[in-house]
Amino acid sequence: MRHPDYEHEQKKLEETIDLIDHEISSLREDIREATDDYVKQVVNFSKAKELRYLEEHGREKPYFGRVDFIKDEVYERDSVYIGKRGVVRSDTFDSIVVDWRAPIASLYYSGESKDAFYRMGREIVRGEVTLKRNFAIENGKITGIYDGAVKETINREMSHPDDFLQEGFIDEFLAANLNETNDSRLKDIVATIQSEQNDIIRAEKERPIVVQGVAGSGKTTIALHRLSYLIYNYQDSMQSKKFMVFAPNRMFLTYISEVLPELGVDDVMQSTFVDWAAKLVKPMLPKGWRITSPDKPLALFFDDEQEPREQEVASNRLRFKGSLACKQALEQYIHYIMDTRIPFKKLSFVFSRTKQVFAIEGSFIKKSFMELFSHLPYHRRVDALRKHLKQEMNKHFYAHLRELKIDLDKQGLAKYEKMLDQILDTYMVSFPRLDVFASYRELMSEPSLLRRLAPTEISDDVIEDTCSSSHALFAQERIEVEDIAALLYLHHLVEGMDGAGQFDHTVIDEAQDLSALEIAVIALATKANSLTIVGDIAQGIHAYRGIHSWDELTQGVFLQPRASMYTLSQSYRSTVEIMRCANEILKQIDLPITVLAKPVLRYGERPEMLLQSSRNDMWEQIASRVKQYMDEGFRSIAIVTKTIAGSKRAHKSLKAQIPSLTLLSSKDKHFPGGITVMPAFLTKGLQFDVVILVDVEQYERNEWDAKLLYVAMTRPVHRLVVTGNPDQPGQLWIRMPQELYTTT
Repeated sequence: MRHPDYEHEQKKLEETIDLIDHEISSLREDIREATDDYVKQVVNFSKAKELRYLEEHGREKPYFGRVDFIKDEVYERDSVYIGKRGVVRSDTFDSIVVDWRAPIASLYYSGESKDAFYRMGREIVRGEVTLKRNFAIENGKITGIYDGAVKETINREMSHPDDFLQEGFIDEFLAANLNETNDSRLKDIVATIQSEQNDIIRAEKERPIVVQGVAGSGKTTIALHRLSYLIYNYQDSMQSKKFMVFAPNRMFLTYISEVLPELGVDDVMQSTFVDWAAKLVKPMLPKGWRITSPDKPLALFFDDEQEPREQEVASNRLRFKGSLACKQALEQYIHYIMDTRIPFKKLSFVFSRTKQVFAIEGSFIKKSFMELFSHLPYHRRVDALRKHLKQEMNKHFYAHLRELKIDLDKQGLAKYEKMLDQILDTYMVSFPRLDVFASYRELMSEPSLLRRLAPTEISDDVIEDTCSSSHALFAQERIEVEDIAALLYLHHLVEGMDGAGQFDHTVIDEAQDLSALEIAVIALATKANSLTIVGDIAQGIHAYRGIHSWDELTQGVFLQPRASMYTLSQSYRSTVEIMRCANEILKQIDLPITVLAKPVLRYGERPEMLLQSSRNDMWEQIASRVKQYMDEGFRSIAIVTKTIAGSKRAHKSLKAQIPSLTLLSSKDKHFPGGITVMPAFLTKGLQFDVVILVDVEQYERNEWDAKLLYVAMTRPVHRLVVTGNPDQPGQLWIRMPQELYTTT
């Protein structure tokens, strides 16, 4: 209330709410009467959605920001108020509130004082931003006014703006939002989208974009806001019901479930890759065959005391099946079939009336098949070749009739057509029809064949492990999750991709945990390569399957058009103290510097290590801390173990002291919030007020344990606690500088 413009802004807010009340009354009146007219029904449905938004959200908080913009040349000043949805007066069509997705709203996120501009179609509108203002509004009253500093203001007062912003400066409005506690759902960030995030949200639609974003950089939220932006701005060419979001697991889907409706997107498809792709693969399988549980590798790689050789064989097999090398082997398999199993003999027949021999040489047939129709899947290529050969024969035959001035009657022509079809049918028998599954089984079961077709850089050991263990799996009439993408890609090569281009746009979240081949298959199902792919190489905890480098996509999958690469290094989730500890873990392994997070300047308590005298003492300390944090007002607390078995033991030991404690596993479909216990790999993509990390000494000094520990440590917004054995602090934690954490 001490802000000099408070009275003016409060009056503006009250006027806006009065106008919205008038719009609500008008909309209620418009949709009151029932109608049989289809056009009116469509219009009324749209009005009903608008009415629901205004009643539920529009009045309470109609906007969150304001930007003042002076256009070049005309020197007109526009004061634009920006909200989650636009509000337009129905009588004058004047804009009361501008939708955050509208072109002019980009000034609020990216406008830099004198160099500001926004795009209106192909036109660029240039000018100067003179004010950026944020509002905190509760129940129709302004509770906070925050004037954002444009770069020139920072330059005058704080030294060079780029240097200052790189230090993690955040304005007061963003700080207030980051300090809020968390519940069981992801929230929208339309009021606090940062400039580098805005560039990704508004990137061109017909080009894949790959986002390397550190933990807490808002990757997921940005991707979902991009969906909302695309739907709003390209309604004529894109439909929200044809948008797909791929998430790492079903529980994560429930975690993000409320964001899209809040952004005005109600009917976007959401799935895991396995759930979507398995439906396409199951019709290819012989009767009685099944797909093994996706949890089987999790138990092998994320549980206690597994056999190292079994892990090595599984890792070699699973990693190969998801690789670009496997994609290349599948492509080479089709060439192998064409080179070794199609004879490409001469095609000929004799016209009995004139004794003329009509022939097409095998070299011409082979060239047509290999070059003219190379863009088609194998079976369509065979069908196209048959039509082509018939056209060639007809061309020569009818030219012969014209030359000799022979006029065949209908009976003669019909006899010729029947004879030619019989000859072609007999000839085309030499072109084998491929069963996708049988072909795939052959390739993955025969080491000599796979060795011949796989790239030379794939070792003989990997080939042998892949074939021997796959053969054993097939003998049980089973395939595994990693077979699904390979089968779909082979189906694409043989039959064509069922549902190719079925998605107008696709978001792939936590993309580093999908294989390159899985992402290639998703791209086949997406129109015009319109994909948003977000992830973090530093959080690639599935060593047996995920992407090791974004080059696998930018230089291997997306060649035309080339993918645009974005890097988000600013972390907005955890405090400076938490992120300093987490970055120390990553520094112990060989990773690109771009994956290290730069925390915003939001300070809190240093991470705390609880040293245990006994297991019972540790459980009592954890239970005591949970009660303490609940009393402080924190709403989401995660107790995180390294393994699945560890989570079960923790739940059993703590349940009596924490009755509301929930044990989560990979089979859970809903994220409940509150107090939970779970293995570290399951925390991916989630965030909590507090994380209590159990038995830090179990994490060994290797790449995958370091990434797993990093994931767990970057989940908390406010507090991080670790428990450890004082005599054996562990290979990773022992290198942690003692000044970065406290010990109790």
